Amino acid sequence: MATYKEIFDLHVQLLHIYEKNEMHQGANQKRINYFKKQLLLTEDIVQRIFVLNQLIKIHEKGREENVKWCAEEYFE
Repeated sequence: MATYKEIFDLHVQLLHIYEKNEMHQGANQKRINYFKKQLLLTEDIVQRIFVLNQLIKIHEKGREENVKWCAEEYFE
């Protein structure tokens, strides 16, 4: 079983990868900024993991939309 620290580190790595590949999230940027501020304010590691998870979900939603668009373009 992973520790909270290992889970936290994994979330941070994943978030860095998403942010490195997508500098601007458009409509989601306001939500991203909100959760980044929350990340700075939280002290408990479980809360920090929750906030990181919310940020990752925002990036994954954008990735989902890109994959869907690619599939639609390919199968037209």
